[in-house]
Amino acid sequence: MRRVPLTVRQRIASTPPCKPVGVDDDATGPASGSAPEPAPGPLLASGRAADVYDVGDGRVLRRYRTDGHDVEYEASVMRLVRDAGVNVPEVHHVGARDIVMERVDGPTMYESLSAAPWKGLWHMRVLSSLQKKIAKVDAPPWMLASTADRSHRQSVLHLDLHPMNVILSQRHGPMVIDWTNAAGGPAGFDAATSYVLMATFSVDSPRDKAAQRVMVEAFRTVRGRSVIDPFLVAACDHRLADPNTTVDERIAVGELRSRASRE
Repeated sequence: MRRVPLTVRQRIASTPPCKPVGVDDDATGPASGSAPEPAPGPLLASGRAADVYDVGDGRVLRRYRTDGHDVEYEASVMRLVRDAGVNVPEVHHVGARDIVMERVDGPTMYESLSAAPWKGLWHMRVLSSLQKKIAKVDAPPWMLASTADRSHRQSVLHLDLHPMNVILSQRHGPMVIDWTNAAGGPAGFDAATSYVLMATFSVDSPRDKAAQRVMVEAFRTVRGRSVIDPFLVAACDHRLADPNTTVDERIAVGELRSRASRE
């Protein structure tokens, strides 16, 4: 396994993006010492970093609880990939800590998998297809790290593409959400990051672990081993550098990295 240097722009937030209600939902509210802002509408979803509210007229507001999140950058990425044909909610307005966007209804791919695990191969094909479409979008200079190799084509990378970040909308089809971590770089790195995220996600029962292995290897096959494997070690290092990675996940990522480095 050759080590591929990481050239993507370092834009990883200190906390992960908002997740759907009931998925990794451990929000603690506004930062200590800050006055809570009035809710702009009914709360739809809440995660570690942000809350999502229904503001009517088919729109939602995603509000980060603290400063420091580059919402202008996130909105610009969403507009870029949407214009390129990727299924992404339309952005209507950007504020200091807010993004007002199109409301998309439907279960997440994770919820669909939990209800119908036998559809795992179909879901992995959908996820792979979404990532291939994203990979076709050229990353503009403002998405690239200063160390990026600009003599080679660089793609838009989602860097957090997994079943929790895909909404299966009957109206629009599968929609990709949570573009907080997006950057520019080699497309294979994004695919490898998705593989690492899914392969090392903490599950409890032996049955769930077996299903997880089958699912992620299906993704690796459908997306292409030749695309993913050269970037596996770098993707593991990227995951280990995330301070929000849990202890169990770090152990799993370390084991995966050891296997990948021997292949």
